[in-house]
Amino acid sequence: MAEDLWSDVAQTYDRSFASLCAGVAPELLVRLPAGAAVLDVGCGSGHVATALLSAGHPVAAVDPDPEMVALTRSRTGLEPTTGGLPDLPIADASADVVVASFVLNHVDHPRAAAAGLRRVMRPGGRVLATIWPGSPPPHGALWSAVLDAAGAVRPDLPRLAPELDFERSPDGLSGLLAGAGLEPVDACAPAWRWRVTPEGFWIGVTSVGNFGVTWRAQDDATRARIRAAYDASLTPWLDGDHLTFDVECVLVEAVRGSD
Repeated sequence: MAEDLWSDVAQTYDRSFASLCAGVAPELLVRLPAGAAVLDVGCGSGHVATALLSAGHPVAAVDPDPEMVALTRSRTGLEPTTGGLPDLPIADASADVVVASFVLNHVDHPRAAAAGLRRVMRPGGRVLATIWPGSPPPHGALWSAVLDAAGAVRPDLPRLAPELDFERSPDGLSGLLAGAGLEPVDACAPAWRWRVTPEGFWIGVTSVGNFGVTWRAQDDATRARIRAAYDASLTPWLDGDHLTFDVECVLVEAVRGSD
């Protein structure tokens, strides 16, 4: 369900929301021991892996989407593995550090996925996991206002069943990892400024994730109104030739105790 939204969008994701997700990379890097080997789970199009490599970390990468794997390969020179949570094609207890950046908020079974992260970690290893919080992001507020101005229909969006979902907050993510047998040691809400071109943003909101679901639900006339409303709404968000959004995420660091 949620995972299906990330099939066949690798190129448009890379040109839009990939730079948003990569904004947390500096916060991840400051939490890593120098030279630590990292397994990048859900590597996407390779922006975080690139930052890890540039900081001197040996990196192994895995993603369920072959197109994302190909983009990471071309961007980094790595040979990523194709596979996803919870059944990663990674040996048990083999990873010292696991990065799962904006992964657990896009899986169909978060608890099983968290257990899958623990399985591949060595005793004493750590995971750095990020998700988007439950509150609407500023770029979401812009898009919502555009849809309202255009009279767009709002389709039912894919959602996890309540018994599968978890609270999208520091406490909620900490609880998810703790339930998988990991020990949270820190939780915070890193913030940064996302800069994206207007056309890059447009590409993302008309194709990726739930944004794309909403776009595909519109008829041609409504899509034309949406584009006009979008073009008329950009000025307050522009800094030079880029839109700017102050965003934040949830980051939890957890360790696997000795078994």
